[in-house]
Amino acid sequence: WTPSPPRGNSPAPDIVVKRGTEGAAALTGGKPFSRVDGDYWAEQITDAAKADNSYEGTFGDGGFGARASQKLVTVRGKDFRHEKNKRKRSYNGFARNGGGIDLGVRS
Repeated sequence: WTPSPPRGNSPAPDIVVKRGTEGAAALTGGKPFSRVDGDYWAEQITDAAKADNSYEGTFGDGGFGARASQKLVTVRGKDFRHEKNKRKRSYNGFARNGGGIDLGVRS
């Protein structure tokens, strides 16, 4: 019988990843996990209108879902689905403000 060499003494492999991949986000220390490298993709946006992904940036304050957006923008995590469905059940936009749905095309 001959003993096997001790484990764990092998050098760590060098991991080389490109910026913008999942591996790059996982290797950085001190930041919460994110599947998408936001800094990298923010640099890829060339049109300034596409940089703002908020409801107000797209539809303004007068949109059909402006009130729901104001309430839901503060909700994070797994409570979001519950709050969203609660707003959908309780809100009837036509009865409250008498407005119609904007049929403009924004694509």
